[in-house]
Amino acid sequence: MDLSSRTVRRLQAGLSISLACALTLLAACSSKSKSPRVFVLNGLDIPVSVTIEADGKTQTFEVAPKGRATPDVSGDGNVKVTSTKGELISEGPAVFGKAESKDCFYVYNVVGSAAYVNEDVAYGTGEGTPRKRQRSGSINEQECGIDYPFVEPPETVTVKQSGPAGANIGWLHYEGDGGWVVAVNSLLDDTGESASLSRGMAQQIVRAVVTHDPQNPALPAIKARLEQMRLRMPEATPGNLLDDGRRRRRK
Repeated sequence: MDLSSRTVRRLQAGLSISLACALTLLAACSSKSKSPRVFVLNGLDIPVSVTIEADGKTQTFEVAPKGRATPDVSGDGNVKVTSTKGELISEGPAVFGKAESKDCFYVYNVVGSAAYVNEDVAYGTGEGTPRKRQRSGSINEQECGIDYPFVEPPETVTVKQSGPAGANIGWLHYEGDGGWVVAVNSLLDDTGESASLSRGMAQQIVRAVVTHDPQNPALPAIKARLEQMRLRMPEATPGNLLDDGRRRRRK
């Protein structure tokens, strides 16, 4: 090994670790250099059709239940989501950044239904305080400082011998199975200063399921939890579910 560098081990325990990547951040299989810039997530248990109009182009594609798509799109645009039957689920503006940008990834999350997080993975002693940012309920995010978008980070990384005794890398990944039930429960678990906003996001996701997947077997348990928390069970609401003013994009 080069004496000017040393290998430090990932701090997190109990996580599934992939050893496929070489032990440096700049290894040939590093995901950042090869991954797409844009991710469209669908946490619902039904497939959806997504149409993106941006930068003078229109793309339509299907995203499977609890699935993910990676369209080649950039700029400011409009996203329309329908069921495969053609029923409108949501429609509204979205930001996908500049095509030449390599510093950030852009995530569009259908009605906020996919449960994913932006997490700092610490190696060695880490660098500062690692953070874990919940994204359940969020519609459109610009995710910067990410080294591993929706792929496992390596178990170890190499840092300079003369540098800090650790490092943090950015990782986007699903929470649990990434589905709407995990997203709703995660939002309802929020007891902090954003609890009210989180509950509104949870109800928006449930409204989408009640409207477009009314026989979903998870609905009774979600209804029971909402009632326990003295929250209203959303009713079926055909049309654009983002029209109710709950759409939020975090800074």
